[in-house]
Amino acid sequence: MKQIKFLFATIMAVVFLTTFSSCSDEKDEPAVPAAKTIQGTYAGDLGCTVMGSASIFEDKTFTVNATDESTVSVVLPAFGEAPMALPSITLTGVKVTEANGVVTLATTEVTGQTDAGKSYTCTFSGTVQDKTLNLKFNLQYGAMPMPMICSSTALKQ
Repeated sequence: MKQIKFLFATIMAVVFLTTFSSCSDEKDEPAVPAAKTIQGTYAGDLGCTVMGSASIFEDKTFTVNATDESTVSVVLPAFGEAPMALPSITLTGVKVTEANGVVTLATTEVTGQTDAGKSYTCTFSGTVQDKTLNLKFNLQYGAMPMPMICSSTALKQ
């Protein structure tokens, strides 16, 4: 009977010790929220098409600001020339998610009014991977009857 108790106690000790053993003394680094990983400025060319007519606006800077762990605001640069110059527009409430090293900026529609009183509606989406911002947006600005269809690939500065 003493041998059975000893054997049972030994088995329990082995199970207990293996259950609570650790593989390493190193602790995993806490994950950085997706919004914080993409925060910063990005520079690149901006391509826009209106009614089939394409234009390229070179060296434009886009700014991404984290507003919380899963939401960013994106500042689109001013572009164009008078009388069709567009001011900088800030798109707020853009949700972000991360999977396999790609941060996705969810398709978001933002409406607002510029400081000059012109209304706009912008439908925006994009991704960030390897410090490269890829974005697409359709911008309905002022009294224009057709949208501006724009895209850019910009590198983090």
